[in-house]
This record gives sequence, C-alpha cells and structure tokens, in this order.
Amino acid sequence: MDVSISSIKNVSYGILSKLGVPQSDAKIIVDTIVYAHQRGKGTHGIGRILIYARKIQEGLMTAKTEFCAIKDNFAVSLYDAQHGFGQVAAYKGMEMAIKKASQYGVGVVGVRHSNNFGTAGFFVDLAANNNMIGFIFANSSPAIAPTGGNTPIFGTNPIGIGFPGGHNKPAVILDMATSNAARGKIRLAAKNGDSIPVGWAFDSYGNPTTDPIKALKGSMVPIGGHKGFGLSLIVDVIAGLLTGSAFGGDVKALNHKDEFSDYGHLMIAININSFLSYEDYLDKMDYLTNQVKQCGEKNEVFLPGEHSFKLFNSDMVTVSDKQIIEINSLATSLGIKDHL
Repeated sequence: MDVSISSIKNVSYGILSKLGVPQSDAKIIVDTIVYAHQRGKGTHGIGRILIYARKIQEGLMTAKTEFCAIKDNFAVSLYDAQHGFGQVAAYKGMEMAIKKASQYGVGVVGVRHSNNFGTAGFFVDLAANNNMIGFIFANSSPAIAPTGGNTPIFGTNPIGIGFPGGHNKPAVILDMATSNAARGKIRLAAKNGDSIPVGWAFDSYGNPTTDPIKALKGSMVPIGGHKGFGLSLIVDVIAGLLTGSAFGGDVKALNHKDEFSDYGHLMIAININSFLSYEDYLDKMDYLTNQVKQCGEKNEVFLPGEHSFKLFNSDMVTVSDKQIIEINSLATSLGIKDHL
C-alpha cells in the first residue's frame, strides 16, 4: 500500500516519543527512516520501529543514546553507544569524524556496544554534503558462512562509501552488503509469505533455496563467493573486534529475543582539500562522470546511488499491508492517534 512520507514521519515521531526517545535523537532516527524509504530501501524503514519498541520495553535497548568517549587521540576517537540507537551513534560518530577531518585532514571514529543503524548511505551522504569523502562499516549478526563451511559466522556487514559527485551533481553513494541481497529483504519476504530469487541464500544444509524461512535458518550467498566472505571478515575486524564490540559470530540480531545486539561501527571522513582544491576535485569528478556516461547509451549508465537519488523527491512510498497493520496496532496500544 502507498503511504505518505508525512504519515511515516508523524507515526514514527509519535511512537519514539512515547518510548522515551529524546526529540533530538528521534529526529535523526526519523530522518534515516525516511531516507531508507525514499531511496528504495524500505526494509530499513518504519518496520523496524516494531523491533525498537519491544527492545526498549524489555530493557534490551536504551531509549536515550548515551554517547560516551572512551578514547580521543586527535584524529581518532572511540565511543560507547551503551546499547542505544545505532542511527544516533553513527550520526554522531560521522559528525565527529567530519569535525576531525576538518582539522587534521582525516577523522576516524569507532563505536562499540551499538545497534543496527539502518541505511549506510545516509551517513556517508552526510560526509559528502560536507565536502568530504565518507566511509562507514558495521558488523552484524551471523548470516554468511566462511568459504568451505555451512555455519554462518559473519554478518552481511554493510559498507558505505560516499563522495561529492561534481558540480551540481548528486553525491556518489555506494551502499552495499557483503551478500548478494540484504537480509532484511529475506525477512520481509518471510513476513509477507513471498519466495526469494535463486542466488540469495542457502538452507541450513548449504543448498540453494527460494524459501525465505529456510534461508533465515541457513546462510546468505556472499557477493563474489570467497571475495564476499573476505570482505565480511574484514568488516568484522575493523568494526567489531577493533572497537571492542561483539565479533566472530557473537553479534546478536537486532530482533534477538533476550540479549543485547552489540554491533560495532567504524566511520572515516577524508578532507578533500588535504589533497587538492575542492573546485579542482569537482572539475575532475565532472570529467570522470562524463567518461562513465559515455560507456553506453544515454540514460543507460549510472553511477552508484544515482538511481535511488531519483526516488528521493517521492512523497509516497510503498509499505506492506502487514507492516501497516502491525505499526498501527502498536500506535494504538501506545495511545497515538496518528496512523499510517
């Protein structure tokens, strides 16, 4: 069903407020939810409000994200999110990385004891809008098995890289999982009773499957086979092990019934002006863009993130009927008048 962005905002704000989330934190969370829907990544959108509500009510997530410094060494910092919202932790972490890069040329911020932050592109877009190149890495719950094995240990571990796209052009945003598909798409298919394409997942015996239920009990297909496994391992090290978060198969799913998720994040911002003038950079990006576009027919070749950027101005997005029913039921239970 098509739902207006204004309805998504109103319901999200209402639920978060009732859960005790501070207004400043709620704004960040709602902005990421809207970004996800308008960029065609609705699996990272308002449906997760249901998970946040349960976790906060059961003491598995804090409504207020206390962002506490553990180490601060000029261009590098480490923070503890204390099991608060991943969106708030990643936003504040990227803000700090940008601030450090403005002074030192590069800023690196690690975050421990966090939760899933939604869409990686949102945070590197923030860096690009500040004339920076942004990187974000996060580990997540087991979904990918090492090459040669059938037991998932590594998450689909999102990787986000973003940079200004040239004069009067949108930022170039690479937002990817280390699997052929985001696991959220499989969860949504399971919720809606749909099948999934071949090549997305294996069952628990290591056989390809189109059944999302079997897929969730099995493992995801990594991009490029052993290369995707390698990327998953690297992200687990730099976002999990390095920051002091869970790693090596110990991260818990966002919707885990009785334990903290304990995700880790790593944000990096690079000041373009430390290498060349920003105007020179934009000129060179225009040249690069033209070179890319000339590789095919007009309107057939796109840079990363360009397709989703064209969706950005949409005032209506699609939300599954089942999610709408569940979210409206939650709103009613909390005494909220706004509904989707």
